[in-house]
Amino acid sequence: MAEHHHDHEAHEHPHTHSHEHSHAAYVSNLPKVHKTETGKGTFYGVSVGPGDCGHLTLNAVQTIMHCPVITAPQTKNEGMVAWDIAKAGISRFLELSFGSRMAEASDESFWAAKTVLPLNFPMTKVESVRKASYRNAADAIEAYLDKGLDVAMLNLGDVAVYATCQYVADLLKADGYEVKFVPGVTSFCAAASTLGTSLTEADTPVFIIPGAADGEQVDRLLDEYGTKVLMKTVRTLPETLDMLKEKGFSDSTSVVVNCGLPGEQKYPNLLEFETALLEAPESTYSYFTLLIVKPTEEST
Repeated sequence: MAEHHHDHEAHEHPHTHSHEHSHAAYVSNLPKVHKTETGKGTFYGVSVGPGDCGHLTLNAVQTIMHCPVITAPQTKNEGMVAWDIAKAGISRFLELSFGSRMAEASDESFWAAKTVLPLNFPMTKVESVRKASYRNAADAIEAYLDKGLDVAMLNLGDVAVYATCQYVADLLKADGYEVKFVPGVTSFCAAASTLGTSLTEADTPVFIIPGAADGEQVDRLLDEYGTKVLMKTVRTLPETLDMLKEKGFSDSTSVVVNCGLPGEQKYPNLLEFETALLEAPESTYSYFTLLIVKPTEEST
């Protein structure tokens, strides 16, 4: 029995060593600096999905692990939702790849080596204030790019869909910096999956309507045939709900609040959503309120 025990240890030790070596090699082989022809770093706009850290793509994981500087929008309470999602997603990746012990061991040293740059973008309709915040963000990022350091800006959902990152990226490109984007899961695709429904059929177009759209534009688009996705509608929610009911979309409108985030809620129709708004408005009203309006039989 003693000899058998010795064989077991001899078998286990190389496996453990190999496991740890694989993890160390993976992290150490990630490039720390990627200078362009100009000697400057590259800016990456990285999509992290709408909330569930499992929606983080492998490309996003690799890019975030590669970049020594991580930046993301900061909320009023100084939280960084996109950064929290990214950390959770990468921790899950490390655990699945190398085991929980190695994932925990890597957290302190790995994340401590990152420079985290919070960005502030005020929620305002004043264009001059918004533009000033984009310029300030670009200037802060350029200070690191000029040192040859790559910077990853984390974005909720997909970076190509109503992302603040695009405005910052435009300024960086105009200033001569290299810009790359990493795609991800959109909030409306995740919401449709949460509801167990599809956004399209063979001949059904999809309209993406932002909360910033004026009432006249929303009214016109709702009359078009197809599925409508209304994003970030909280500022005009009462008017939007009235318009949907007037047009006969009460039963064909589904709502997802905080998709993939803590407190996610889903409602199959407007009646259930409006009931929740009356009973618990503090937990139902959210900036991340998304409505999916399917075509009715009358509109087909």
